[in-house]
Amino acid sequence: MAQSSLDQEPRAWRWWMIVAVLAALAAVASLLFPAARHQWALSLFRQPTPYTVLAFNHPQALPATAFVDQPIRISFMIGNHEGHVVAYRYIIRASDGGIHHVLGQAQRTIGAGARWTVTRIVRPNCHRSPCRIQVSLPGHPEEIDFLVTMVAKGG
Repeated sequence: MAQSSLDQEPRAWRWWMIVAVLAALAAVASLLFPAARHQWALSLFRQPTPYTVLAFNHPQALPATAFVDQPIRISFMIGNHEGHVVAYRYIIRASDGGIHHVLGQAQRTIGAGARWTVTRIVRPNCHRSPCRIQVSLPGHPEEIDFLVTMVAKGG
């Protein structure tokens, strides 16, 4: 004798109800473990993206031309948005397409959410134009630069 579809509906409904109750119990039980609570938090709530800011403070004030070995002023800012204290090191280099010359470097520990403003007088020693002045943070992908046209002294 064949069973009617009416007899199978309550059985299917009970099966899904059992699965739903077991899933709810498993979810509640997972909250008892710190690692599982952490995973729930990562899954359900937006997490801040850590990053570092490196930017020229006054890009309009950067020189377009410079004399070889004559001083120019540059100013930039390093901002720590990594969520923890970070030791940053910057290097300022000059390059005319060939050899790179280090013009300056320093290191400082910056607290989470803090920034470091750097103002330096550097002497580009490129002998060809254009001269690329680059600021980089070793260990971080951030890098900024600008081009300056080198002018011969007295001309």
